Amino acid sequence: MLISTFTTVQSFAQEQQDGYKPKRENTFAKLDTDADGKLSKAEADKSEKGKLKENFTAIDANKDGFIDKPELKAYRDVKCAEKATKKSK
Repeated sequence: MLISTFTTVQSFAQEQQDGYKPKRENTFAKLDTDADGKLSKAEADKSEKGKLKENFTAIDANKDGFIDKPELKAYRDVKCAEKATKKSK
């Protein structure tokens, strides 16, 4: 039980350090129906919010037809920076 708790805490700390939030991780996992670690256009089209679907091409930085976690994080980082810049003006 102690090992399990330590692993959970360690995983949580790593997620926080990586900047990838657990809720986003769960959403990504739910959309990744074939569990290959990336989202196809068809999987993204099933997104409830629609932003992933609308911005698929922009998020897919390497243009391989899939969105992986680093691509999604990079896109979100850019969007957050853009918002921060707009707010500071």
